[in-house]
Amino acid sequence: TTKPTIVINVKPHAIKTLDYPPPSSKPYYSTPAKQDAMYKITQELLQFELIRPSYSPYAAPVLLVAKHDGTWRMVVDYKKLNNITIKDNHPLPNMEQTIQVL
Repeated sequence: TTKPTIVINVKPHAIKTLDYPPPSSKPYYSTPAKQDAMYKITQELLQFELIRPSYSPYAAPVLLVAKHDGTWRMVVDYKKLNNITIKDNHPLPNMEQTIQVL
């Protein structure tokens, strides 16, 4: 597999959470075929250094979603983390005013 052309320019950041213990969920059930696919995807992501091993107390389950071409997309269910995240309330700009400026 050739290395994907992905540009990642993410600065370190912290997610502000309410004063609750870190959410941790058990893995979702998946078939042996999906487990194999998930293993291959994970190994590829590790190989290309797009992910790394973590020993955090936070744990979110992953699942596979079928893409239109028959391959799999690995997604992470962050619902429990989202439930304890302090929301940033930044007003969105008015689209009409933004377009007029252009």
